[in-house]
Amino acid sequence: MTHDTSVEHGLRISKVRLIRDGGEFDEFEFASGMLNILHGVRNSSKSTTLRVIDYCLGDRDNAAKALGVAVADAYVAVTTELRIDGQPYELSRSWGYGRMGKVSINGEDLSAVDFSDWILATLGWPNISIPLGLNPSTAAELTPLSFRNTLRHIHRNEESWISFAHKEQEFVRRAVISQLLGFARPRATEAHSQFVLAQAKRRLDAAQAVDREVQQSTVQAVTAICENMDLPLVRSTSQVADARSEVEAALDAVRHRQQELTDQVRITNSGSAESETPAGYDPSLTALYSQVTRELRQATDEVAALEQLHEEHVRSASTVNGEIGRMERLITSVGIFEALPVRLCPACEQNIDPARDHADTACYVCYQDVDDDKRQRRAQVEIRSLKSELEDLDDVVSRTLADLAAVRAVQEDLQAKQAGLAAQLNADRAAQLAPFVAALEELAGQVARLEHKLTAFPAIEAIFQRRDQARETLDSAQRAVSELDSDTAAPVVNGPKPTDRCSVFADRMNRFLGEFRGDPWVDRDVSIRDSDLTFYVGTRPWDQALGAEAKVLFFLAYSYAALFLEHDLDDECAFPGLLLLDNPYQQGIDENVVRRVLHILAQAARDTGTQVISTQALTPPADPKTIRVIPMPRVYAAP
Repeated sequence: MTHDTSVEHGLRISKVRLIRDGGEFDEFEFASGMLNILHGVRNSSKSTTLRVIDYCLGDRDNAAKALGVAVADAYVAVTTELRIDGQPYELSRSWGYGRMGKVSINGEDLSAVDFSDWILATLGWPNISIPLGLNPSTAAELTPLSFRNTLRHIHRNEESWISFAHKEQEFVRRAVISQLLGFARPRATEAHSQFVLAQAKRRLDAAQAVDREVQQSTVQAVTAICENMDLPLVRSTSQVADARSEVEAALDAVRHRQQELTDQVRITNSGSAESETPAGYDPSLTALYSQVTRELRQATDEVAALEQLHEEHVRSASTVNGEIGRMERLITSVGIFEALPVRLCPACEQNIDPARDHADTACYVCYQDVDDDKRQRRAQVEIRSLKSELEDLDDVVSRTLADLAAVRAVQEDLQAKQAGLAAQLNADRAAQLAPFVAALEELAGQVARLEHKLTAFPAIEAIFQRRDQARETLDSAQRAVSELDSDTAAPVVNGPKPTDRCSVFADRMNRFLGEFRGDPWVDRDVSIRDSDLTFYVGTRPWDQALGAEAKVLFFLAYSYAALFLEHDLDDECAFPGLLLLDNPYQQGIDENVVRRVLHILAQAARDTGTQVISTQALTPPADPKTIRVIPMPRVYAAP
C-alpha cells in the first residue's frame, strides 16, 4: 500500500543550537529527505549533537549526565528547532537555576515529566498505559508507554547496536513495536482488560478468604456469647431482633411484678396504696427520732459555740500576758536610756550641750527635777491593771470549760439515744418487710440478669454486620468478575491485521538485507511472530541466530523499515519520520558495508521524505543529492 508523501508526517529536525554564557552559539542545520552526516574527528561533539536533540525531546536527567560535564560547563542552554507534521516548534533546555526540569516549547515552559503527553498528542500517537510485566494477569500495576520509550528505537546510540534499546525490558519492547506497527491501541486495550480482570479475580480471592474467615469466626463468636449469656442461638440480624424483643418483654414483665410487689408492701404497712408514708415506718418512733435529732443538732450547735468562745478567751489571756511582759521590759529599760544624752531640742530643734551647767537632780534640757520613781510608777500601775484583767479571764475560761463539758455530755447522750432509735426503726422495718424481701431480691436479680443480656445484642449485631459486609464485598467482587468475563469482545483493529503488519515490516527488512545476503548477512529471512513480536531469523530468534556484525546489520534493517512505515502501512502507525544513528561502524563491521548501508538509507530518506542523521569519523560517502555532510568545527579535550 502506498501513501502520498508530499504531506510531511512525523518529526524532522531543522536546526540545533548550543548557546554559551556570553550569547555566542554553535549551530547546525539539517535537511529533510536526506541523510545528514555529522563528520569530525574524535571528541568533536558529533554524538553530543544527537544527545542535544535527545535532551530537548524530554530527557529528565540533568545536563551534566545527559550531555556530559564538558558540554554542561561550556554552554548554558541548547535549542532544537523541529517540525511535527509540518508545524515548526522550538524546543529549548537551560540548566540555570530553576530551569533544569523544564522544556520551553515556543517560549512556553513545560515540565519534562509532562513533555511525553504533549508530544504524543501533537504527533497523534497512542498515549496508552501497559501492564508492568509480560503477563498482564500477574502485573501489579500499569505504567505509561512514553514517547521516550519509542525514541530509544529511532535514536540508536553506541550502546544499542546489538539490541532494540539499551537495557530495555521485554514488555516495553513489545509495546513499542506494536505502537510503531499500528496496533498498540487494540493490544493495550486487550492487555488492560486482562489486567483489570486479573485484578478483579485477585480481589475476589481476597474477598472469598475474608468471607470464609468471617463466616467461621461469626458462628464461633455468636455461639460463645449466646451460651455464656443464656440467650437463644441466633444466626441472623432478624433473629437478633426477635431475641431482643423477647428479653425486653421479659424485663418489662419483671419490672411490672416488682412494682406490684412494692405497692403491696406499701398497702400492707400503710393501708393505702396512695399513702406517702414509707413502707415499714412506725410514725411514733419517727416523731421521737425527729425530736431527738433536733435536740442533738441544737446540742451540737452549743458545743461549737462554746468551743469558739473558749478559743477567744484563751487568745485574750495570751494578749494580756504579752502586754504585761512589754511593761516589765519598759521598767527595765529606764535605767538603760538615762545615760543617753539628748543632742537636739525637741521644741526649737537647736543643738543642746549635755555638759552645760545644771543641777544634778534636774534635766539639762528643761531644768526640771527628775525622780526615777516617777518614770516607773505609770508602768507599774499598768502592770497591776493587766494582771487583774488576766485573773478575770482565767476565771471566765474555767467557767467556759465547765459549760463545754456539760454540753458535750448532753450531746453524747443524745447521739446514743438517736442510734438506739435508728436501730429500733430498722428492726421494726425489717420485721414488717421480711415477707417481701426475698421476692424483691429475686426480682432485682432477674432485672440485673435481663439487663445484662441486653448488653450482648449490640456486640452480636456488630459481628453480623461485619459478616454481612464481607458477604456484600464478595458479591460485588463476583459481579465485577462476571461482568468482565462476559465482556470478551475482541478489540477492533483498524486496517490490516497484526499478522499482516508484521509481515509487511519483515518484508521491508528482508528487502534491505537482501543486498547483503551471504556476507555479512546470513542466508535466511526475517519474520515476526505477531503474538509476542519476537523477530526470527530463519527458525531461531534473532539474538540466537546472529553474530555481532549481523546484529548491527539487523538493526540497520530495522531502522530502514521504520522509514517506510507510512508508505507501507497506514496512519495507525506511530510514524517517526526520523532516524538518529550514532556511529554505525560497530562490532567490526566492514567499512564498505556501512558505506553501502548509508547510501541505501540516504535513498530511502529521499524516497519517503524522511530524515536520517548519522555520525561518523571516517570519510563519508559522497552523493550531494541524498547525503549532506556537516563538518564539526571544534575539537574538545578528552574527558
